[in-house]
Amino acid sequence: MSDLSLPRPGRCKWAEGESGNYTFPCANRVEPGVSYCTDHAAIVYIPPEERRRNRSGGGMSLSFKRAA
Repeated sequence: MSDLSLPRPGRCKWAEGESGNYTFPCANRVEPGVSYCTDHAAIVYIPPEERRRNRSGGGMSLSFKRAA
């Protein structure tokens, strides 16, 4: 089993990889209590209004891959 790679404290926790083989390539600083930098948070978190709009529209048509 390979060594577990963890994000550095105070850095963005954006993970890339598959099946337990993850790397944390983003080194942007984050505020205490925040997991992702601004750029990655925009991908990970979908505002409630958009979720409702997509749900009523017959599905989510996101232009990016599911992140988590």
